[in-house]
Parts: sequence; structure tokens; C-alpha cells
Amino acid sequence: MSFKQPDGSLVDVKLFGTENYMRAEGLDGYTLVRDDNGWICYAVLSGDDRLVSGGIVYRGTKGNTASLRSDLPYTKHLDITEKSRYSITAGKNKQLGLEKKTSNAKTAWHPVSGNIKGLCIVVDFSDETGTVPISEFADFCNDINYSNNGNNGSLRTYYSDVSGGIVDYENVVYGYYRAPLTFAEYDAMPYAQGAQEILGLALAWIESTGFDFSTLTINDDGTIMAINLMYTGYAQNWAEGMWWHMGYYPNFSADGVSSGDYNCSPAFFPLTLSTVCHENGHMIGKWPDTYKYTSTTGPDGIGNFDLMCWSGDDFNPVPPNPHFWSNAGWGNVVNVTYFNGVNTDTCNNLTCYKYINTADTSEFFLLENMRQTGRYTFIPDEGLAIWHIDRNGDNQTTHHEVYLEHANNNNDDHYDACFHLGFNEEFGHTTTPNSNFYSNSASGLRVWDIGVVSNIMTYKLGAGTAAPTFSLSYVNLTGDDNSNGFPEPGESADINITASNFGQLNSGTSTITCTATGANSGYVTVNTPTINAGVINVSQTVNAAHNITISAATPLGTVIALTFQISDGTYSAAFTKQFVVGVEIIMGDQQITTCSAVFYDQGGPSSSYHDNTDYTTTVFPTAAGEKIQVAFSSLDIEDYTNCGYDFLKIYNGPSTTSALIGKYCGTTSPGTITSTDATGALTFEFHSDEGVTGTGWEAVISCAWPTSAGISDNENFFEIYPNPSSGKFQIKTNAVPTELIVYNVMGEEVFRTTTAGEQNPVIDISGQAEGVYLLRVRTESELINTSLVLVR
Repeated sequence: MSFKQPDGSLVDVKLFGTENYMRAEGLDGYTLVRDDNGWICYAVLSGDDRLVSGGIVYRGTKGNTASLRSDLPYTKHLDITEKSRYSITAGKNKQLGLEKKTSNAKTAWHPVSGNIKGLCIVVDFSDETGTVPISEFADFCNDINYSNNGNNGSLRTYYSDVSGGIVDYENVVYGYYRAPLTFAEYDAMPYAQGAQEILGLALAWIESTGFDFSTLTINDDGTIMAINLMYTGYAQNWAEGMWWHMGYYPNFSADGVSSGDYNCSPAFFPLTLSTVCHENGHMIGKWPDTYKYTSTTGPDGIGNFDLMCWSGDDFNPVPPNPHFWSNAGWGNVVNVTYFNGVNTDTCNNLTCYKYINTADTSEFFLLENMRQTGRYTFIPDEGLAIWHIDRNGDNQTTHHEVYLEHANNNNDDHYDACFHLGFNEEFGHTTTPNSNFYSNSASGLRVWDIGVVSNIMTYKLGAGTAAPTFSLSYVNLTGDDNSNGFPEPGESADINITASNFGQLNSGTSTITCTATGANSGYVTVNTPTINAGVINVSQTVNAAHNITISAATPLGTVIALTFQISDGTYSAAFTKQFVVGVEIIMGDQQITTCSAVFYDQGGPSSSYHDNTDYTTTVFPTAAGEKIQVAFSSLDIEDYTNCGYDFLKIYNGPSTTSALIGKYCGTTSPGTITSTDATGALTFEFHSDEGVTGTGWEAVISCAWPTSAGISDNENFFEIYPNPSSGKFQIKTNAVPTELIVYNVMGEEVFRTTTAGEQNPVIDISGQAEGVYLLRVRTESELINTSLVLVR
């Protein structure tokens, strides 16, 4: 974009980012800022992580290489830290009224159909008078046959085309509204303040004309779905003052409805579709941006293939990606997860083919034949586009929500992104790129013999010949000893799965096997390793349950893996399911009573914690006199001085008013912490701010015995023999014990068993080191402590 220097000269600048945070570079690659006198200068990084002027004025213009510099002692592409960017973004969100709205929220199913009526307000200023007739704005918004200035239709035409005629989007156009102050005065105000002041005044002006705002399309929360604010004038600084943006303005109401989302765009000649179509995608489609706001997580991997990324051409923007238009209920999505044969795919017809992760249906692939014609004219390449979608992903990370698999395996080069004959004719588990899911497990998707670029492309999916197609899915865990649905040390349980045949032929006689795999397989005994499933007919699903036993010596938090396979001797399928041994406690607002659990941050065992969270969890022991003990095996919380950003606080007692034990962040583990409070409880308080997350923590919660507890040798209750022992101890008791727990001298639990009706149970700790151990015997009416001595 071109900007004016204080002496009136124009310079050309590249802009990166969003309305929330935008960084400028010269055409020579050096970062730019305006100095205190308004000059656009080359930037340096200050000690407090700000971009400031280095004192050298930028003079770069397009087509004039002599105006560019290569001799500066500055770093090219200079930027502030991710944390500082998030801090600026949070401030800008507040200025834009978006504190409670997230621009990169996951895309939910949001049907969009029928007639939608928005509001377009055109504004000018005494120092920036409007030159485009209001009739032109009305045609630009609503005329189906609009073609002025090279635009391919109007805003209404665009949404009719990309929705397949399902949406008819019109705007009521008002203007010009003459703002009471000059553009320069508004541009000098804090970011977005001027635009929102103008919007409030313009809405009041429209109300004074007798307009009924309830005739506009209204969201479920009573706000107007779409307000387009178009104004003359050119902001003098990027992402400041009157810079164009999308925001949220709640301060106007009339006729039972109120204002909400709005977007700003230029009212200059010539009017162009691209930005307006993109911003209305936010408002009517509820679609987030898919381009990267920063370069820290690599290229966006989409480019001009998506309206919500780089949009294509100013006058003929490309359609939204198929994940977004299908979320709006447009077009046709064909499930090919179990398809086996040749697929015929017609280009640009709002049809895509979906291959689902059956273990997690939020992840899938979408296949779409694209040609560079019509609305797709300005996509960078043509052929078979393969999209990798994960609703739980985020396009601001490396785990995207929407990602385009590139046939050239280079997501920074979109000109060879499509698959076709003569350029990468196969996509599968062994190809580059491959069809693995984000977990790196094989998806089973194979696309090959991809044909020539054509309006009708053909390619093979599945096995290529008629055959049974097996699928295995995990259902749940049942039958565990305490029926809480968690695998715990010493427990047996049933792992329930389903086996299906989605192929074209019935299977042969099939068997399903379950095998413990991985480094911790020794902790698991599979009691029913093989199940005869018989013949599975086409479209039939059968149930199977494999019984397993977890060793009593398994440490809490151990990850065990079970691999299931079905085979009829010719065809087979397999998947692996992981379990964490122990009851899982996920950080939240809660009070829990337990002496045996694995404690995780909000993201659980496999994900990072979330931004903008505040939770308090209190854990109480199961019996009076016991003390909660938490042993951290890992900790990764955003690090900063005095834990000023994200932190975990641990309190010695039942609330956050109890004595503070410590405040933790970074990667230094708190180690093992034991309550000394009379209640035996520990309280955990977690806070995360608006940006930058760690992987969280994993900790094992147990109960330690109080230091004042005596050692009972009351033979009326129980007798232990032999004691000392080489590891096996038999308990002879007059009362039936309900639970036996053994702790080492560090208070760590090394053995636990529940005995129902057994009066002479055996404790086996032969795998432990020599020494003295505490045995806790819990009956229905007693809690008794004694010691065990292990010798070799």
C-alpha cells in the first residue's frame, strides 16, 4: 500500500498481520515505523520489546530499485516477541469491542440461507469529500448484474454464486452521512474510537428518518447480523486511528434490536469486492481468518485458495474453502470414508468428498476438483485440492483447523498445490506429503491414479477392487472394579469396541485381536486376546469386548497402549488406543475427594492448557487424618518474571485463603507437596492470560499418613507373616479388610488392592527396594497403620 510522508511524497509499504496487530516492511525487507514527527522510518527493537525509529527515513517506491536499501545495519523482517504481540492484540480487541469475541475461534456449524438483509452506511468528511455517487454503492451491494470497474458482480451476486443460490444477501444503503469532525481529527483518536463514534451518530441519524431496524436480519442474540460502514479518507498509520477493521459496537438499539458486529471498508473509487466479501464472511458466515497473523508458526498453507485467507483478486475474489461453505449448509458433502472404487469429481460445483477420522470425527479430509474459471479464476493452481480439517485445530498454530495439503510438499508455494496427472498422482500413507492424521497415525486414506486437470476428474479411492472394508472403533471401558470408567492399578476391565464392514463384499471368517504394545506393555495382561467375530456382512457392525488386567504395581499416570486388529485372512484393519492408568482430574472449578488420581491442566494428558482461564480445584483426602500429597512429574507453564503471565498457585488447605505454599511457572517442577492443614486438603489455583501457552502439567495425587500416626500391632485386628519378608506378605485378619495400601518412606504409593470377602490376602512388593514400608489397612470401621520390612 502507498503512504504519504510529511513532505507529501508517497512510499510503498508491505503490511503483515490483522487489524489487531499489523507490522510494516519496506520493499527492501526492513521493518518500518512512523516516528514521533510522522516520518516512516526504518525500525529497530527497543529494550522493552517495541519497534521504534532508527532515525533513517524510508523512501522506497515500486519500480525504483534505487530507492531501496541493502546497506543498513538492521535486521530484516524484524518483529517483537509473540508475547508482546498478544498483549497488543488484547488491547486492540478491547478497542474494537471484541474482548469477548475471538477472531480465531473454531468454526461451528452455522446454516446460512434465504434472504439476508444488512445495512450499508456511507460516510464522508469535510476534508475528505465523497466522489462516488450513492447509487454506485447501492449497485455495488445489490445489483445482480453489476460489473462496474471490472468487478465480477456485486456483493449480493458473490454470495449468491458461492452459496449455489441458497443466499440472497442485500444491503439497505444510507448515505452520504457527513461526519461532524474532519477525517484528520477522527484519525488522531485512539484506534477505532473515531469509527465507532461515527457509527453511533450515523445509526441515530438513520433512526431519525423513521427506518425500522427490525426489518434487518437479526442474530439469535438480538443484534443486527451485518453492518457495513464505508468511509472516505485514508488512515495515516496502519492499525491505528481510522484504519479499516472489523469491530463490535453494542451501544445502539432501536425497534427491539441492537447493533453488534460491523466492518469498515474504503469508500474510494473504484469500489472493489475483495475486502467487503471477506469482512462479510466474518459477519454472516461466522468464519475466522485462515491466514497467519505472525510468521512464528510458518506459512498459512492456503494463500489465494480461500476467501478468508488471501481472497484472490480485488475484483473477483475466490470462494471460501469447502470446510466453511459446508458449515454454512451450502453445497453437497459426500462421505467417502468407506468408498472403494473410482470417483468422478466435477469441478467448481459446490461438491466435495469427505474422508473422516472414525476415532475422532472432528478431523477429516475434503477433496475438491478446482479449475481456474468463474469464481475460482484467481486460485493459484488447478486440479484436485485436498484439504486437511481439524475442528479442534487453530490456524494460528502448526496444528491447523483448515490446511491445504500441497502436492509439491511446500506450503509456502501455492502454484503447484493441486494433485493431477503428471504432478504427484497419489496421496496416501507412504507418499510425500502423506495422508496421516495430526496424531501421525495412518488415516487409511489413499487417493491414486489421479487424472488430468479437467472439468471432470477421476481418481481411485479405497482398495481399488471390490472387497470388504473393515473399521474398528473404541466405545468405552466398563466392568472395572469400582465402576468409575478409569483403568486403575490392580483392576480388571472390559475394553468395548465395534467392528464394521463398510466395503462392497461380505468378509470371510474374521477374528479380532487385542495386544498390549509400547514401552509399558508389561503392566497389562490381556485376558481375552482373541475374539471370533465370524462373517461380517456389508454394512454390518458387531460388538466385541476384550478383558484386561492392570498390574497392581503400575504407577499412576502410566500410559498403556492397546492395539486392536481385525482380519479375515485376506483383509484387515487395526487401530491403537491409549489409556492413562488412574482416575483423571482435569483442572476446573471443583472440589474432589480422592486418594488416588492423576491431575492434569485443562488440556488433559494430550493437549496444552487454554488461554484466558481462571480455575480453582480443591482436593480433600478420603478419610480423616489423611493428608493430600501431590507429586509433579512435569510442569510447563508460560514463564515470566514473578510468574506475571500464567501461573499455578498451591495453597495448604481447603481454599485460596489458606496459606500459600508457592506460585509456579516455567518448567521447574514443584516436586512433591504434602498438606499439613487439619483438613488434609490442598487447593490449586490456575490462571492463564490472553496468549502463549505451555503444555501444562501432570501430577499424581495420593494420601500420605500423618506424621503423628502410631504403628498398631493390635493382633485383634490383623497379623502379618512373614514380616520381614523378601517381598510377599500374607495378611491374616479377623475383620475383612476393604483396602490395602503400601507406601514407601517418601510417601509414594507402591501397592494398592481391594479385597472383597478375602480374609487372607497377599501383598506382593517384591519389585521394590529393601527397606521399611507403611501398610494402611482400611476396613469399614477402622483405619489402621502398620509397617512392613522388605529384605532380600
